[in-house]
Amino acid sequence: MTISISKQDAKRIAIRAQGLACERPDKQITLSEVQASIRSMGLLQIDSVNVCVRSHYMPLFSRLGIYDQDLLDQLAYKEKGVFETWAHAACYVPVEDHRLFRQRMNASKPPKHVTEIIKDRPGYMDSVLDQVTERGLLTASELDDAGKRSGPWWGYTTGKIAAEWHFQTGALSIADRKNFARYYDLTERVIPAEHLNSSSTTTEEAHREMMLLAVTAHGVGTAEDFGNYYHLKNAQAKAHLSELVQTGDIQSVLVEGWDTPAYAPLQIESTEPTDARAILTPFDPLVWNRDRIDRIFDFFYRIEIYVPEPLRQYGYYVYPFVLGEELVARVDLKAERNKGVLSVKGAFAEEGQDHEYVAANLADELKLMADWLGLEQVAAGRKGNLIPALRTALKR
Repeated sequence: MTISISKQDAKRIAIRAQGLACERPDKQITLSEVQASIRSMGLLQIDSVNVCVRSHYMPLFSRLGIYDQDLLDQLAYKEKGVFETWAHAACYVPVEDHRLFRQRMNASKPPKHVTEIIKDRPGYMDSVLDQVTERGLLTASELDDAGKRSGPWWGYTTGKIAAEWHFQTGALSIADRKNFARYYDLTERVIPAEHLNSSSTTTEEAHREMMLLAVTAHGVGTAEDFGNYYHLKNAQAKAHLSELVQTGDIQSVLVEGWDTPAYAPLQIESTEPTDARAILTPFDPLVWNRDRIDRIFDFFYRIEIYVPEPLRQYGYYVYPFVLGEELVARVDLKAERNKGVLSVKGAFAEEGQDHEYVAANLADELKLMADWLGLEQVAAGRKGNLIPALRTALKR
């Protein structure tokens, strides 16, 4: 039986599924709470942009409030509670899900730049594994004969291309990061034995379980939405979602205003109003799928990092702001650490929003974020229709 869901309910379900509707803990955040938050999201996208803070630290702040960023590094590289892999993109994933990605690793086919190395430098790929085996964790630049940056593939050296290929196929894993540089080591020295040697699933079983995890984390969406969560093709996602409906693990739903079939968990936690309030990184799981948030929240969003400055509508690195059950505003932020300032270069309220109400809540979140980042104050710039109200709110 297919149930019908209102557009308002879809917003509430999506926000609640992402762990954004809960009150933040009023205490010091623990490692186990960080781990539980990642588990509820399913994965945490890694990104290098550091305008305010590297993106993967931000979703935990959005859900937990002030926490020690070192907890994520500790969880990943000391406790081995999460590991790095290619999921939605480069992501941290709970280590117990390693079994779901082994078939994907094994099925990887070498792209042109890898086959060229194999052809032009016989034995080099094996030598990279030998060096890591003998010397322990290494960055790509520490490999012998790594070469110079060249070619179209992000300007990678030969050593970096080789190390990344071994990472993609599962021979190497990321054992540590320092200044965002990856340190590679043999996978058997990174992934705990109980997870590395756990029973493998078939590709079909892994994909079906990924779709179940995506439905749980997203709450409501289309096959395209859920396929995007773990980078599955739409046809694959649709087939596995249909299987999960047939086995009674999820349900089909009709969402008001959607012309595409949708899915939701078998038990929807609640459709009561939410009190969410959070600044979101562009790579937060709630908002990284731009088509989905446009469909659910009527919030058209594109990151403008690669847009020439004169052509940017909102700014270089713009954070959506969720309040209640709406995406109500967007803020272009920069941490000016030498001045101790969280700079609001631009702030824009969505059409129809109460500027004073939005600004009051946003000001509180910005002050909390500045405190988390060790910055002394929040300063508002000049760009955007929300700036006048935000300046007033920041003075209170």
